Amino acid sequence: MFITEICDGDSVSQKAATTVKIEGQSEVIECTYSTTVGYYYLFWYRHYPDQQPEFIFRSYSNRDNPVKGPGFGNRFTAVLHKSISFTGLTISELVLSDSAVYYCAFSLTTVINCTARLVQKLP
Repeated sequence: MFITEICDGDSVSQKAATTVKIEGQSEVIECTYSTTVGYYYLFWYRHYPDQQPEFIFRSYSNRDNPVKGPGFGNRFTAVLHKSISFTGLTISELVLSDSAVYYCAFSLTTVINCTARLVQKLP
């Protein structure tokens, strides 16, 4: 499990997992977060080996509709449930080219004095 600590009390957590699916099935990738601020962004990215990560979605804590990146059609949907500090990415009708690493990320909407770091929690 990887946890990104942004500031005291602010973090995102995504279980490191490999999933095996059959083409045509759906997959939900889950991410939880905690924050001490009221306004923030949550992002989803797709990463293929030896390429730059691709922006899939941006959800703003103060809006209902996430912004989708270019080239991601209706098979990709994202939800943000602020009440339970959860965001999920659903990919429906899976195809072989969906095989990649998917990341969620957190961003504050204001600049504050803190340093981000990645922490790996060992079992």
